[in-house]
Amino acid sequence: MRKRALKLLTVILILCVAGMLFCGCASLDVRLKQDGSGTAVLTVEKTEGLTEESIRTQLEEVFEGVEMLSNRSEVLKIQDIQEQDGSFAVEISFRRIRYIEGIGQYNYMTFQDFLKEINKTALITGWEQGKYKTVQNYTEDIYNFNNRADESRAFGPQTVDGTALDAATFLDETGAYAQEKDAILFSYYIIDFPGLESITFHFDGAIRVYGGKNIELIDESTIRVLPLTTSVNVTHIQENGDPVAVEKDVECFVGFVYFMPSANVGLILGLCIAGALVAGGIVYGVVSGLFKKIWRSAKMRSIRKNYSLYLMMVPAIVFLFLFSYLPMSGVILAFKDFSIDDGIFGSEWAGMAGFKNFYDVLTTPGTSFGMLARNTVILAVLKFIFGFLCAILLAILFSYLKDNWFKKTVQTISYFPYFISWVVVSGIAYLFLAADGGILNQFIAIFGKDAIQWYSEPQYWRGILTFTAIWKTVGYSTIVYLAAMTAIDPSLYEAARIDGAGRLGQLYHITLPGMFPVIGIQVIFSLGNLVRDDFDQIYTMTGGGNSYLIETTEVIGTVVFKAIGTVASYCTATAMSLMQSVVALVIVLTSNIVVKKIGLQGMF
Repeated sequence: MRKRALKLLTVILILCVAGMLFCGCASLDVRLKQDGSGTAVLTVEKTEGLTEESIRTQLEEVFEGVEMLSNRSEVLKIQDIQEQDGSFAVEISFRRIRYIEGIGQYNYMTFQDFLKEINKTALITGWEQGKYKTVQNYTEDIYNFNNRADESRAFGPQTVDGTALDAATFLDETGAYAQEKDAILFSYYIIDFPGLESITFHFDGAIRVYGGKNIELIDESTIRVLPLTTSVNVTHIQENGDPVAVEKDVECFVGFVYFMPSANVGLILGLCIAGALVAGGIVYGVVSGLFKKIWRSAKMRSIRKNYSLYLMMVPAIVFLFLFSYLPMSGVILAFKDFSIDDGIFGSEWAGMAGFKNFYDVLTTPGTSFGMLARNTVILAVLKFIFGFLCAILLAILFSYLKDNWFKKTVQTISYFPYFISWVVVSGIAYLFLAADGGILNQFIAIFGKDAIQWYSEPQYWRGILTFTAIWKTVGYSTIVYLAAMTAIDPSLYEAARIDGAGRLGQLYHITLPGMFPVIGIQVIFSLGNLVRDDFDQIYTMTGGGNSYLIETTEVIGTVVFKAIGTVASYCTATAMSLMQSVVALVIVLTSNIVVKKIGLQGMF
């Protein structure tokens, strides 16, 4: 479990605020899972006018504020409200909650990660001396303890058997407790929440060490904390912006718990089942003679005979696995609520059973997915239709050239743009399209027309992008069609000429049918690109995000690229890219079936 700067005590804050709104005493029972999520039960004393509906209304208002501050949805949910004798019990579930500025200081992380951060280890050594740090509360009040040593606030680490430890020893990486690599340290620091009488924490593991004021060990995995009253300097910012400082007594919940997480029963059970299946398969293969049959099969004999060729394939397979398939594991990011601290695999699953990011892509107005999909498909269709036809036509024209020197020269010239970078192509395009001095505008001026602001007029850019893409790639695309035409038996053309067929007849009856196998495969590949986009072309030619041209040039690839610098957009960008890839795969598989049905050669 990586470092987690969790907002677990947001739950405590919210429920405490709710307790104050209800004007009754409250207690909180929090159960934490190993990943930092969990449930909390708030027990609120009944007061006049307090109803289930009023509780739900007030809590939901607070939850909305938490979602706004945390920029996450469904952070907290009311699961149930039960009326009891003299109180209401509110059951709330919470996702893994991270730090929000203004609600105290707390951490939930592996002990090894905790040791790596000096400011956190200094926190515990300061507590041992009674020194509390300055904290900003959710009301924007600043609580300043002036870093004074106060014996009434001091506490140090203590083991479950009652042995007191020195903080420096406890935090020493060579100490006995530091050797427990999987141990979790949860520290909490909450100030000035009147109405909350106690907090009970339940951990998914056995407590080893704990520390705090007014803390009680209930059992091996549970503690109860009572508030500590202490004097503090509170600075409040008035509506006019002026600060007002007052000295007052406040209630604090301060402490930490070091515990060993319980074994993951689900993982252990899964491994045991997998191991049993593997062992059963091996036994079955030996007893039934299946392994012997496989070893003696024609396929295995061929492999043993040509083992040197298969060995030569190993480096390529390893390379393909490491650099193509292994990175695909990052696709899981599309189903996660990503946090840099937790990493891709440690981050919490997104809401809606992991499909929240896909829902956001399709429904959130800010993403404009409809526009992105429309631009991506329209540009791809234009390039497919015109690029496909131009490549075949150019290949046929090349085949009719009889002068080998001229033919090779023209072919080389047509291939050359393919090897030019899109950066260079965008520079060439600018020479033609520049508003001031561009070649096209100079030509337009000859006819007395006003210059066109090409880089501010989105309606022209689908044509510009299509034309430049064809100009750059059409020559290189003819190679495969020329190869297909050279494979056609020349005697077929001789027989056609004898029968009186002209060039058009030979083209229709011999050349095109001979090219159909290659055309079928090329169609399949091209159709797969109908939902893809030439990001490098669009990004370089439109200046990397020209706001004037977004209407026709913003595509999925450019949005994914822009998301690289924004952590909050990683998940939706990955979801968007995954949807694009899945649709492309479906189109390729479908087109392969259709191409084979009409009698052409498919890919597989």
